[in-house]
Amino acid sequence: MLLDEILFPLIINLIDPAVKKKGKTMAKSNYQFKKRQKELDRKKKKEEKRQRKQENKAGQSNETEKDPDPLNDGQ
Repeated sequence: MLLDEILFPLIINLIDPAVKKKGKTMAKSNYQFKKRQKELDRKKKKEEKRQRKQENKAGQSNETEKDPDPLNDGQ
């Protein structure tokens, strides 16, 4: 019994040191996935902003075409 208590843990650690830590490790966070998702969110937000600006520009040009020039009142 004394032999098992002293030598068995030493032998296990010599054979495979990871066995001791196997149940105590935590899951690692996937930083690359998080970084990619953040990058995709930024690109999506930037594209939406670009589209809004383009729509505003198109809306302003349509309004100026509809409104007659106040200086040329029908001349």
